[in-house]
Amino acid sequence: MKNKIEKKFISFNEIENISVKELIKKILKNHKLIIGELKLVDLIFENQSMTGIYVIFDEKDNPVYVGKTGSRAILERFAAHFDLRPGAFMNSFLCALAGKRKQRIGPHATEEDLQNVYQNALTHKLVFIQIPNNDEHKSKISKLEGIISKILETKYNSRRGKAIPNTSQIIRDIS
Repeated sequence: MKNKIEKKFISFNEIENISVKELIKKILKNHKLIIGELKLVDLIFENQSMTGIYVIFDEKDNPVYVGKTGSRAILERFAAHFDLRPGAFMNSFLCALAGKRKQRIGPHATEEDLQNVYQNALTHKLVFIQIPNNDEHKSKISKLEGIISKILETKYNSRRGKAIPNTSQIIRDIS
């Protein structure tokens, strides 16, 4: 029988030999975890904190944000998205929900802004793709995050570059 955690997340072994197009289909069809129902143990796999890519979906199952965890484990990175301090370094998801992008110049999210969107943020859903954080896969995590974000046209990610991703590329060949 499969480990309960394996059913919750997409493992690298499941995707390394499929195309980007097939991965996108898998992400959209995968079981989504409601963020407000997550437990710390849900973010641990085989006694290790997971690294990889996560996709956040809104209440209508529209993908709205793609993020990555590499040098920081998902336990740290994902929790930081929900930091309610206005000047917090990594709370970009809450700021985006509040309509106040993380910017050096311009409107910054206030504590009240963040409090107002916090409950809504907890109703969003998560799909996590576990990718080992080793020398072989470090650049793959970053590149795949950008590819997924661009293809899904997520609302809260900034778009860099105009290149159209090659959807027939096999995941293991991304470097």
